[in-house]
Amino acid sequence: MMSSNSVLRLLVMMVLWLVSGTGCTNREFSRTPRTGTEQLLLSHALERSVSAFEALSPPPAKAAVEVMGYAGTRQVLEPTLLSNSPMINSNIAPTSGPESTELNPPMMRPLGSELLMMRGFVEGRLAELGYAVVDRRDDADLWVRVMVLALGTDQGQNFFGMPAIQSTVIPFSTPALTLYAAQRQIAYVRYRLQIYDSRTRQWFIPGRWYEGSAYYNQYTVFFFINFRGTDMVEVPALQ
Repeated sequence: MMSSNSVLRLLVMMVLWLVSGTGCTNREFSRTPRTGTEQLLLSHALERSVSAFEALSPPPAKAAVEVMGYAGTRQVLEPTLLSNSPMINSNIAPTSGPESTELNPPMMRPLGSELLMMRGFVEGRLAELGYAVVDRRDDADLWVRVMVLALGTDQGQNFFGMPAIQSTVIPFSTPALTLYAAQRQIAYVRYRLQIYDSRTRQWFIPGRWYEGSAYYNQYTVFFFINFRGTDMVEVPALQ
């Protein structure tokens, strides 16, 4: 017959074995629309990336900025560098009248809100460096094309403990017993700058790419102890 100490040890081992088998790790898709924390992450990543910009030519000079990226089927692209090439225009209704025959239309701002933010950061940084930002490429000395290679957020979760249990037979449920849980969010941006002389359409500076990132992690240990880790400044805490 087993002693009380042996029974206690057996129960403890069973509980530990059960808990050790309930850990999990998964990667989630980014939520849309973006939460405030995700927007802050993207803003910090963009700000860090443009801080590496250097003067393209001795200012003052005029610069026109164009942003291209993965914005879906409603993205509007400028005409290509090739002469007499058609404009790529997705899901835009045809128009009639004088405006439809304009040979040199003004720079079209991308319809994606994140690409608009990208353009705003790039234009702001160029203004800080002493350049005059203009909308029309033909009015500029430099044509800056921003090719967005990546712009978004990723999430991942880790959980170690006993998940919540909901009985379907009897009205019985238990809360989750969290020994360790982590929710990680990261924003990453990478893009290439292609800089041309607006008049000759020739390379002005060889293209190079820039990147920036920011992270926000929320942790829970031993059921109720919460803390966080982030490289952002004055970010709100998740309760």
